[in-house]
Amino acid sequence: MRFTRISGNATNSTMSEAQSPLAMLLGCHARIRHFMQLSRSLAEAQDVPHLEIADAASAIFRYFSHALPLHEADENETLFPRLCAALPHGLVREAAETMVEQHKAIDELTEELLSLCASLKRDPERLPLVARRLEHVTFALDKIFAAHLRLEETVVFPFLDELLSSAQMEEMLFEMNQRRRTPSGAIHLVQ
Repeated sequence: MRFTRISGNATNSTMSEAQSPLAMLLGCHARIRHFMQLSRSLAEAQDVPHLEIADAASAIFRYFSHALPLHEADENETLFPRLCAALPHGLVREAAETMVEQHKAIDELTEELLSLCASLKRDPERLPLVARRLEHVTFALDKIFAAHLRLEETVVFPFLDELLSSAQMEEMLFEMNQRRRTPSGAIHLVQ
């Protein structure tokens, strides 16, 4: 199977502050799916130029080391406390608690993925030696992300507008945008 180079850029590098928190969260989900597909493609790659291997590994590393932690902070530090305040109990509260708990397992697997990608960035010729491990880690991450993203998209996110006031949504948007500010003050989506 020939490796098809997939761009590491899933979206534009800057975002408008006019977006909603929900749009930002769902945009992150789209990027997670994109980089998981890139990881699957890398794990299955054969007879691929070393530069393409290194580029793909670098893009995966960049996303999962920089952008994914921002997304988790959005959910853990910005969304979760507001949902807990709005919902002392119930299905959405339980789903939000599960969402935060799943981040721990995701982070453990992500550390292994980052290690493999860092190795491939430096030594892309090692792909045949680590492909099986990369495939295993990617499969495990795919499995947990499938459940995690589905939980958020079907149980947690649909109730945001109903549970949170427009002022809370504006506060969330501000916090999420602040996390992405570069030293120049521009909002930047790390990819």
